[in-house]
Amino acid sequence: MPKELSELQSSTPSRGVIERRAEALIRRLLPEIGMSPGDKIPSERDLAERFGISRMTVRKAIDHMVDLGQLERRGTAGTFIPEVAVVRPLSKRISTAISEVVGQRGKLPGSKLLFFEQASADAHVARRLRLENGDGVIVIKRLRLSDSVPFCVEISYLPLESVPGLVAADLMDAPSLYALLRDRYGMTFAKSDFQVTVGAAPEAEATLLGIAVDAPTLLMRSLVYDVTDRPVEYLISWNHPDRVAFESYRYDGNPITSVYTDWTRPTKGEAAGPPSGVADRQ
Repeated sequence: MPKELSELQSSTPSRGVIERRAEALIRRLLPEIGMSPGDKIPSERDLAERFGISRMTVRKAIDHMVDLGQLERRGTAGTFIPEVAVVRPLSKRISTAISEVVGQRGKLPGSKLLFFEQASADAHVARRLRLENGDGVIVIKRLRLSDSVPFCVEISYLPLESVPGLVAADLMDAPSLYALLRDRYGMTFAKSDFQVTVGAAPEAEATLLGIAVDAPTLLMRSLVYDVTDRPVEYLISWNHPDRVAFESYRYDGNPITSVYTDWTRPTKGEAAGPPSGVADRQ
């Protein structure tokens, strides 16, 4: 007896329980057989035979996954794993801002300001921004959207001395925070350090993203530098696990263009242009 079938028949569950178990088996199966966003999943018939259950049970399980946005039907083409809404680049050099990243995928970027305040830097934030404990920082929390669908919650910490006069109303009219910092304060962003881990979503962030409390999220921490190698933003970002992917890049022999960066000057300790002999972007 197949393992999947034995799991389904290990007791005499109700119809609803069988459908939930079938749904869980489908979720587990897809990565096991190497499926990724954009791939077409096996047919209902194939899944029913694999699990030893009726096609109707499989169909109901898939219907529920479609309702949750975990799968999508494309007419007569079949059922697919949805493409992620946002692919965020990972690079020591900033290639694009979030508003650009979303726009490049043909989506409408959006942002909701959740809070804006002036605060004193604790030891954790001060160390990253090269400040003294208690120095002033601006704290900005935003919900980021793609076609009105939330995909991440971000908290930015900015040195207060770098953004004199900045108020919450300024963010309402600016296309992006980086555009505002560039246009008003003359900042040009050169590179960033980053770390991406899997972390449990706090209650407030989980609610905003529409996921269960303590559900795993893609947690990114980033420190952004200007062309003088001065840290200008410390960012903490909780990303929806089904709507965001991170992608790394290799040099492709050409500068990565962005309206927020200056590729004409090397950053501190870095030679202009890519190193020789590097591979194309993956």
